[in-house]
Amino acid sequence: MRKDDQVQASTGSADPAALAERIAATVTAHPAVARLDGGMFGAVATYLPGRRLTGVRVGEGDEPVEVGVVLYLDRPIPDVVRSLRREVSGMCGGAAVDITVADVALHGETE
Repeated sequence: MRKDDQVQASTGSADPAALAERIAATVTAHPAVARLDGGMFGAVATYLPGRRLTGVRVGEGDEPVEVGVVLYLDRPIPDVVRSLRREVSGMCGGAAVDITVADVALHGETE
């Protein structure tokens, strides 16, 4: 089974935009995640009807799912990245997941 077929089978949807929205909701619900981040040039993004979801890109074929995050400093970063990777990969039928920590923040800090 190809990875894109695995993604479809695991999510019950062939819609990468819907999957990207579910991934974004799951990642931002993690208590150590301050926000999603699209990277220096905003390349980590999914284009949705009428808008752009920055910070999540669902790869095509063998490409990995990419997630860019800003994390709070109250938990060990490697542990948070492992947790996020495991959670997102499970949503995508075991697909490869690249997590990029673009920055760190303190609780209560604004952009």
